[in-house]
Amino acid sequence: MTCTPSVPCHTNGCAFCDPAGFIEGDNATPDIDVTNPAGHLRDLRAALVDSAGLDDIPDPDPLIGDDILFLDSLVWMVGKPGCMKSFTALDIAGCVGTGEPWQTYPVRQGPVLYLVAEGIRGIKKRVRAWEASMAREMSNVVFLPLAVQSTNGAQWDAFVELVTMMKSALIVLDTQARISVGVEENSNTEMGRFVHQAERLRIASGACVLVVHHIGRNGDTGRGATVLDGAMSTIVKVTKNDDRVSLECTKNKDGTEWETITLRAVPTGESVVLMPDDGARRRQSDVAARKWVRDWWAVHETELVSVSTLVKSNVVTETTFHRSKLDLIKSGVIVREGTGNSTRYRLCHAPTAG
Repeated sequence: MTCTPSVPCHTNGCAFCDPAGFIEGDNATPDIDVTNPAGHLRDLRAALVDSAGLDDIPDPDPLIGDDILFLDSLVWMVGKPGCMKSFTALDIAGCVGTGEPWQTYPVRQGPVLYLVAEGIRGIKKRVRAWEASMAREMSNVVFLPLAVQSTNGAQWDAFVELVTMMKSALIVLDTQARISVGVEENSNTEMGRFVHQAERLRIASGACVLVVHHIGRNGDTGRGATVLDGAMSTIVKVTKNDDRVSLECTKNKDGTEWETITLRAVPTGESVVLMPDDGARRRQSDVAARKWVRDWWAVHETELVSVSTLVKSNVVTETTFHRSKLDLIKSGVIVREGTGNSTRYRLCHAPTAG
């Protein structure tokens, strides 16, 4: 009789019913730790699920949008040098930390740890430019300006302990090459060890672990062994053409591969920031904004309201509001108060005609 977890056969030597006999018999397997076989087999049996049990496995928890990035995942952001992949990662970090929508997509707000392993001197200018464009401080984001090496066991163990304590929603590793010095990129074995170290961060924190990496010679995927492509939950390829920056999803294990997102690099202060690439649509949205701002005034006047209140009042959609929000703040039409889920907005005065 063949035993299954739900129908034990109670036969001596059966892997499920008699773990000790199984190990000591002729069918012993070298994959089981003989120092504690019964304990390991109990753990394996406890982890088994049937079809109904699959419903207890939680669905992926979005971090950005419905399917852009997820918590508890590994993300590879790859691109050529100078394609603004680090600018993109920083933009995402700032929005997750503050709760601001990322390029009109809603985010799940949470603490962010950004490991700056290269480009340390330029990070301050980039942060200040982001803050100027968003008219707020990049709060809830902490930076670690050290090239923590994945091959240094003690140092990486301490890093894992740090992220365990921080309970970050997003961890950015910028860049992979700088934290894996001496590792043979084309070796599946060595890069498998790097993936294991990145997975330790994910498991310890439940965060989205975003790894910034240079693209390979073929220009299609990240540089190095193929084990990386298979291990990642999401792969985002970043390309740049003049001031246009494109984000292409080439893999999305927990959702559909979303359509390419096109952004625009806008000089700001001593650096640049990324904005939605609306093109001619921006002029049209300005006209539309004047209309829904008048509707806002007609319903709420100077009342302090949330975005969800405006949506429920049929004043404006959430995406349209966030697309025009910063321009309206800078022009003095609206003011923002509070942070994260407590953020509220109000009109400063009655809208002008036109």
